[in-house]
Amino acid sequence: MVRKTDYTFSLRRARNIPRHTSLFLYTQAGGRCEFDGCNKYLLEHYPTEALGNFAEQAHIYAFSESGPRGMELARPDDINSLSNLILLCPACHHLVDSNPRDFPVSVLKRFKRDHEERIFDLTGLSKDRGTVPLVLRGLVAGRTVDISDEQMQVAVVPNHLKRRDKIEIDLTAIPDSARESFWQTATATIDRQVGKLYSIPVRPGRALHVSVFAIAPIPLLVYLGSRLSDKLEVELYQRHRNPESWEWQSEPGRSAYVTTRLREGSDPQCVALLLNLSGTNESEALSPHVDARFSVYEITLKGCEANQLFLARRSDLSRFHDEYIRCISMIRRVHAGLKVLHLFPAVPAPVAVLIGRSRLPKVDPALLVYDRDKRAGGLVPTLEITAT
Repeated sequence: MVRKTDYTFSLRRARNIPRHTSLFLYTQAGGRCEFDGCNKYLLEHYPTEALGNFAEQAHIYAFSESGPRGMELARPDDINSLSNLILLCPACHHLVDSNPRDFPVSVLKRFKRDHEERIFDLTGLSKDRGTVPLVLRGLVAGRTVDISDEQMQVAVVPNHLKRRDKIEIDLTAIPDSARESFWQTATATIDRQVGKLYSIPVRPGRALHVSVFAIAPIPLLVYLGSRLSDKLEVELYQRHRNPESWEWQSEPGRSAYVTTRLREGSDPQCVALLLNLSGTNESEALSPHVDARFSVYEITLKGCEANQLFLARRSDLSRFHDEYIRCISMIRRVHAGLKVLHLFPAVPAPVAVLIGRSRLPKVDPALLVYDRDKRAGGLVPTLEITAT
């Protein structure tokens, strides 16, 4: 095969067509044959891929009145005008000029118009770098963290924040308690605000891109994730402590994960999963919620103890997602028909959101999420994630 070679070639002259007219024609045609259904690329040779100009600038009304379509009505005074030229491959040019009755002026003009409109639309598509910031703030141990637009913009580069569409979910005004009413009010607030995402207009064929910045109790983060459908493109961000920022580190991630079955229970429909990543929930501390009936599984960091610094890069989050999906698939297989999975997460915020978003409503069991609450004396069940 002849290798592609960069070299300069001139626009093929056709009966004194002005150079600037040829330039416009080639550009508007995208360098492709404008015959409807052909679309052959005309600036390289098929099949050798050698670069060259293999296009022909065909006249819709023939250059000569005696030529094909030369005597049709409305013949232009400027026969070499852009509107009277159509870019064709040699085969299509020969076909339309040999069969002028089958390819009259009206047909060729339609070919030209449809092709050039399509090229214009396609070349007008650009990568949409806009992202809608979704900010969830809740009290954690009685404290909250402010997240500024400036911090978020630095984190999402090269994307840019669509500040006017920003979704803010502020749970800090809801009295923090271990009561069921707290969780009901908080989840209703999340539902109401997330619902606004789906009314934001997007280009046809595009998905809305959302950047999530969230700090709140873990069960509410899981719940938030369950409300972010696959109709959205979602990017999750982590608040890092060293240095303090929301930017993912650029170097390759190092964290790895492993799933272990800690014990086998007497009832295959009773299953608990410990996510011991940023902290540790000991299996012995799960009582009285998890008894001898329960099989207990654990996802931990491979090769190191649980710590708060393991999640520094996007790839760290991606690898957790892969391990979590494998774990859930294994639990579904071993415990066929499982209705509810008891979940004990000690994880960073983006991992919690990812867990909720990863649940397949028609396939996976519901998630009963536990939270550590000193006021209630330890681990307590909070939210059951069941909604589709």
